[in-house]
Amino acid sequence: MSRLPVASFLALIVASVGAFFITQHLKVTTPLLVGQRVGPPLSFNPLGGKTCAGINYRRTLLSFYLLYRADDVAVYVVDQSGDVVDTLATGQHLQKSVRVTFVWNGRQADGTIAPDGLYHFRVGLIHQGRTVDLATQSGALLTAQVRTIPPRPVVDAVSPQLIPGAALTGATIRYSGNESRSGTIVLYRTDLPGVPRVVKWFVTRWGAHTAYWDGKIHDRPAPAGTYLVGLDVTDGACNTGYFPVVNPPPAGTTPHAGVTVRYLAAQPPNEPVVAGARATVYVDSRHHLYGWTLTRVGARKPAIIARSDDYKLSVPVRGAAGLYQLALSYGPYQTAVPLVASSPRPQRVLVVLPALTWQGFNPGDEDGDGLPDTLAAGNPVRLARPLANGLPGDIADEAALLEYLDKFHRPYDLTTDLALIERVGPGLAGHAGVVLAGSERWLPSSFLSALRAYVLGGGHVLSLGLDSLRGRVDLRGGYALNPSGPGATDALGASFGPIAQGGGLIALANDDLGIFTGTAGVLTIPGSYEPITGVAQPGQIASRAVTSSGAQPIVGYRLGRGVVIDVALKGFASSLAGNVDAQEVLSRIWTVLSG
Repeated sequence: MSRLPVASFLALIVASVGAFFITQHLKVTTPLLVGQRVGPPLSFNPLGGKTCAGINYRRTLLSFYLLYRADDVAVYVVDQSGDVVDTLATGQHLQKSVRVTFVWNGRQADGTIAPDGLYHFRVGLIHQGRTVDLATQSGALLTAQVRTIPPRPVVDAVSPQLIPGAALTGATIRYSGNESRSGTIVLYRTDLPGVPRVVKWFVTRWGAHTAYWDGKIHDRPAPAGTYLVGLDVTDGACNTGYFPVVNPPPAGTTPHAGVTVRYLAAQPPNEPVVAGARATVYVDSRHHLYGWTLTRVGARKPAIIARSDDYKLSVPVRGAAGLYQLALSYGPYQTAVPLVASSPRPQRVLVVLPALTWQGFNPGDEDGDGLPDTLAAGNPVRLARPLANGLPGDIADEAALLEYLDKFHRPYDLTTDLALIERVGPGLAGHAGVVLAGSERWLPSSFLSALRAYVLGGGHVLSLGLDSLRGRVDLRGGYALNPSGPGATDALGASFGPIAQGGGLIALANDDLGIFTGTAGVLTIPGSYEPITGVAQPGQIASRAVTSSGAQPIVGYRLGRGVVIDVALKGFASSLAGNVDAQEVLSRIWTVLSG
């Protein structure tokens, strides 16, 4: 048998096999699609996407063209498990070298939003009987990301939380949840009326997790106050996440994100010092030498003028019992706080200043969350703390009352509600009358019970503040806790309607107590007022004055063996300086209080 035909046959087989493998290799390695791309955008939000910088982030785009020949194509969206979730085209004819763009709206075949995650795209070449996944030149899949959940940035810490600190005028901000992207630090001022307001913002570095605030706003040292550090981060799908998530933030949601700016502040005692003794006041002057003066309310000039750099300032209260103002200053900074001096000798009438209310509205940030801690906001409040804004807001009314008493030589003893609660200094017992000089907005139930017992036993009480004796609070461990809102009825049984606007006159209706005896019987309403709608048993209304609409802002009633007089007029004490009718009414009330 000749070997030549056999050799030829073997050569033919080898050539056929080689051609087969070459053909298969070309099928696998030769590009079939050119210019394939995905986006913009590469990440998108089909649920709540926005248009940012002219790009629609509610869908994504893919584009390609056939390299060698025309064909009919099918285009599929494939998830990370390899499952087809949507079909963008079926049997669509594409010409060779003609680019075609497809749009995916982020929905699955059944119309529902695709779950968050990465997706890629598969092209079926129908006449060539093969499929191709869109990929980069390196072979990596070209993907698009569905992202409906925004970033969740968090400000983790601000250090220091009180600036300026020792040798520091700014604060380092540490944050997370920014996904290694750039973000925007947003500084909110939170201790002003209304919602927190943006006072400064600046952009962070890409990939960073710390930023630095230089302590300035508009290139000037930031005003003293309470600030909350926020952070906004926008992801690749143009979803923006915010810290805090809502504004104002709920309590407890911004721990360690606050910073207090303080240049000069003072913490006076909440209890009175006996006139002639010394009061200790803690002064935070950021280590600066400061000047200070002590002036008794109503005096024309200070009793003391001095300078100090002590943190623990010892103030000699050399004058008579009364309310004093301690004013402090250095450079452009100044503040003032009240000092209360009680009488060294007992008096028939005890005047009570609302130190608990002062601290209840004092907007200091004790826990570092960037939000003022006030009883009005429902927060726990540390009682021994600096007065952030200096003199309390309503102290002018209380000071006006004491000025009137001094001017007309009405003897009184002076204390605070906190001193009474703590049983420091003069108490209720031994006094014929008690004047609540301002709004006793929150008091412990135990003290309210003691006050009621004092009246039932024969004591007389004059209440001059709005919303007084109607809110409860617990005192424990140096804190005021669990404040309540004002109830409709106070602790002595009087019930109140909503606060009404002032204007017009109040006229005497009846006066069995004699609190209008010898007066004109008419009084101008100085400001807003609370209508007193009634008195619970066993209280019995004996005197009252009414507005033209019949509302009762002034009521006197008997309770047990004692008397209660409510003057629910805002600004009544301040009007004493120039209103003769108000002076006459208070003079008669004083006579009743003195017994």
